[in-house]
Amino acid sequence: MAVILALSSWALAEEAEPDATLQLTQSSVALLIGYTWGSGTLTHKGETYPVEIDGLSVLALGYVRARVTAEVFNMKSVDLFNGTYVAASAEGTAIAGAGASIMRNQNGVVIQLYTTTEGLNVKLAPEGVRLYIK
Repeated sequence: MAVILALSSWALAEEAEPDATLQLTQSSVALLIGYTWGSGTLTHKGETYPVEIDGLSVLALGYVRARVTAEVFNMKSVDLFNGTYVAASAEGTAIAGAGASIMRNQNGVVIQLYTTTEGLNVKLAPEGVRLYIK
């Protein structure tokens, strides 16, 4: 997990301009094992695509609703976007919060996320989420 995040950081340092942007609204519920679901849009080269998200995390507790703004790197083609993204997360929300995370999929696409959250949760967890264009 640490290696993936380190490589992701290196990739972002190489490429200053994102290839795409991503907007998501997602919800998560957890009692040791958590589930995340939601939807949003991916904008790539002037085109907008509907996106869905679902995934699992471990060592999490609570319920949170999040708005996510993200920059997408290493995505020369929209076909590379779909996949399972891996991230290590540390997050806590008590009514309202914010955070940042980096995740990467099997195609080398890197997403740098910025979240605004509301709810009550604690998470110190590896997680995998599936993002795909509908």
